[in-house]
Amino acid sequence: GSNPNDLGMAEVRQAQHLFFMENRENVGMVVQFDVNNDNAGGIHYSNKLHPGMRMARWALAKQYGKDIAYTGPIFSGYKVEGDKVVVSFEKESLFGGLMVGSKGPSISREPGAYVEPAKPTPGEKLNYFRLCGADKKWHAAEAIIVGESVVVTSPNVPKPVGVQYAYSAVPERANLYNIAGLPATPFSQIDGKFTLTSYEQKMAQDKIRYARFIDPNHPQLQVAEYYRDGVIIQRGKPIPVWGHANTGETVTVTLGGVTQTAVPNKFQQWSVSFPPLEASTRPITLSVKTTNGFSKNVKDILVGDVWFITGSPQLVTEWPYDERVKDAKRPEPLPLVREFRRRTNGDWFETPRKRQFENGDGKYRSHWATADYGQMGQGVTMFAYHFAKALDRKDVPQGFMTMASGRTDKNKGHFYASPLSWTAFHGVIDLKDPTLQARINELLLKYPDSSVASKATAAHLAEVRSFVTKVVESGQKGANPSSLPLGAPAFPEPGKNAEIPVHQVPTYAYNWCVSPHTPMAVAGVIWVPSEANISANPADYAAELQAYANSLPKTYGQPKVQLLYAQPAESLVPGITTPKIPDAKFVTFDQWPKSLEEIAKQLAQKTK
Repeated sequence: GSNPNDLGMAEVRQAQHLFFMENRENVGMVVQFDVNNDNAGGIHYSNKLHPGMRMARWALAKQYGKDIAYTGPIFSGYKVEGDKVVVSFEKESLFGGLMVGSKGPSISREPGAYVEPAKPTPGEKLNYFRLCGADKKWHAAEAIIVGESVVVTSPNVPKPVGVQYAYSAVPERANLYNIAGLPATPFSQIDGKFTLTSYEQKMAQDKIRYARFIDPNHPQLQVAEYYRDGVIIQRGKPIPVWGHANTGETVTVTLGGVTQTAVPNKFQQWSVSFPPLEASTRPITLSVKTTNGFSKNVKDILVGDVWFITGSPQLVTEWPYDERVKDAKRPEPLPLVREFRRRTNGDWFETPRKRQFENGDGKYRSHWATADYGQMGQGVTMFAYHFAKALDRKDVPQGFMTMASGRTDKNKGHFYASPLSWTAFHGVIDLKDPTLQARINELLLKYPDSSVASKATAAHLAEVRSFVTKVVESGQKGANPSSLPLGAPAFPEPGKNAEIPVHQVPTYAYNWCVSPHTPMAVAGVIWVPSEANISANPADYAAELQAYANSLPKTYGQPKVQLLYAQPAESLVPGITTPKIPDAKFVTFDQWPKSLEEIAKQLAQKTK
């Protein structure tokens, strides 16, 4: 917020200022850090009109030759005179001189609360000036306007060497303007030089840190996150392995005594497929090497059944025993059961985040956990444990990819992640159900070549033309700019309208939770919903779950995928519809479960 030691974007603004100074023949600079915020300490604001007006001023003056003020005071340097610092500005940027001014309240969403240009407030003191002494520490300072300069002093800095103004993340109520009501540039200098050393160092550090993401020539090898030590792969189905490496290199992949090679495409993607393997408890190793010298080995791989479990947040938070009870009886180990999960319970959020499988390092990195509860925090979740135990497939390893999304909160309402949200694009794009079309159209806004996006763009352009016409006509009539709308109509984005929020847009949870780990072959997909996984309209539930079921074969790259699901009774969810999914196995429940243990056991018995 207004903390002067929180630099935030201040260094970015200074870098932009410096770039302008070095390239000003073809570059303009429009200061807008003083534009009122929507939230305390925020850098985003709904007032887009006033920055637009300031940019228009620059263009009208520089490109169209209009005689108007086009900038606020542009910092040009300073002189030290004893214990004082005299700050100067480019004369042609003063437009009548300097003043203390205000645009209105720091935080407001009311159009009439703001003024543009800023109005003079001669009784107020200048804010956000600081001085720096030889110790290179900054101290708050008094600043007054003297003619065309600002004189800055501080009792704590008897021998100043540097000065700054509005040099913090969000300097609310910074108030130096010219008589035209346009804001002064923020700045920070020590010994006559911009204080950008730390910024340059940070940029250099970030360049090294993120080189593997931003430099296409940075040597790299990545293997899908699914492939971590202890992974279980599906028996009896082709085995896909994929990842990223530099274009032009050759990737050599060995699994179970079979070797495949691949050359990454222009997007640095590579993939291979291995022949099916029988169930086995004998660990094997996956070896991946590239011609640029990288290699990765994935050890302790078992071959068995893989289950993707989706739906309720309870799936990833419920544990088979109460860890809070010191002497609680631990579940017996299941040596051949593993679950892909993070080492903390922070793997679920109301909006899905790919379960953070793809990010992070060290102790929080995703891993294949075993069903061994010998130490605190070890083991697999409630549903995975009891499903595997009840299934009781001797000598066949059982692996679980357990995912969740959605929220039910009495105070905040529902955040829906219904079946259509978990369905891939290919599973929704050809749906003919008219009751789901509005949500599918919302998804199609993402695709510029779709008819939905084309129509929305045309309508948006008409709205913008109307907005511009209104602004122009109001200007011709001499209307006060503060009475005009603060921003032009927003470009249509999925989930940004009042009727269909983002969490009801199809594919939302799928894109975050499932897509990073497919097309892995599976024994089946399990769907267990919570209140937040039904849908905003329960009457749509059957159609949604049917679309989800129909999408699974293509999603997982196999001819047929079995779906196991738990169906809420109509007495629990009034108006809910019952899906018709051939070959699916399901159980019904008539109250929201406090534990998923029984549902896991019942579905396992159905699967037997």
